[in-house]
Amino acid sequence: MNTPEAVAAVGPLAHPVAGVPDLVAAEDVLLFVNAAITATGQREFRSDADAQRLSLDFLHTYVRVNYRRVYAASLALDINHHNAALIVRALLETAGEASDEERRTEGRLIAARLALLPPPRVYRLFGELRRAKVNNRRTRAIMRDWLAARPDLGHDAVKYRAGLKTAARHIHLRCRQEAEPLPETGEFLFRPGRSRRYEHRLLDAWRRAHYEQGAVTELPFSVAEGFAAKHGMRREVFLKRAAPRMTRLERLRTQEQRVVGDRRPDVDLTAMPLTRLASYVLSLGFTQRAERRAELTGALRAAARRAAGA
Repeated sequence: MNTPEAVAAVGPLAHPVAGVPDLVAAEDVLLFVNAAITATGQREFRSDADAQRLSLDFLHTYVRVNYRRVYAASLALDINHHNAALIVRALLETAGEASDEERRTEGRLIAARLALLPPPRVYRLFGELRRAKVNNRRTRAIMRDWLAARPDLGHDAVKYRAGLKTAARHIHLRCRQEAEPLPETGEFLFRPGRSRRYEHRLLDAWRRAHYEQGAVTELPFSVAEGFAAKHGMRREVFLKRAAPRMTRLERLRTQEQRVVGDRRPDVDLTAMPLTRLASYVLSLGFTQRAERRAELTGALRAAARRAAGA
């Protein structure tokens, strides 16, 4: 993710270990970057999730304490989302250890990285910061700027309701009457059920979905699933109606449930992220993998080439 914004934010940190003769320092940084690219803190072949998290937490702490500028600059590298969130949280939790100049640079790096993270990951990070009672001025400003840049807070209020509500409380987000759509979103989050109608399409669809089955498929798929179960909708009928509003990952996740006879839903597997695609392939039975060997192999190769930058 070496975007121009991220690279510009690094500034003088472009060569953070230049002039350091100690080979150990270079090896430490290389080990950390490799781990930040590959490690996810999940169960793997040789170790369980707890062992993974313990090792990764130690490595993050070690590099942050000894090479803080390098640690922050790694946000500009193509590390995975899990480690990017860990770095952001650690930098915000330990702001007192950094100089004013370092905090300014870290702020730009954090903002650039948060803009690239999936919204659920960011909202989860905000929740962790609240539980850790990290509420300094810089943290509030970063959270406020990220929320201000969201294209549709009404959509977030419906799909990521708990996350947005937690973030708004943590930074004391004010919903001024003249600042649309914040007043309506604030009312939806903190005073649900009081409004007889919302101007925002998704907020009103959520209100109507409690008693109107037709409004269910107007909602984001992950939210609509709960309402569909509440109304007793048949799964195949619900999936057919909800398909146009699914994200590509939701289409992939529900692909096998939407098979009708020999007709398979039109899902472009070659456009899927490599990790998601690999998880999907592993979820299939051996018979299905054998029948679709050419299709799955081609999709995996295309995703691998894209991940490698080819």
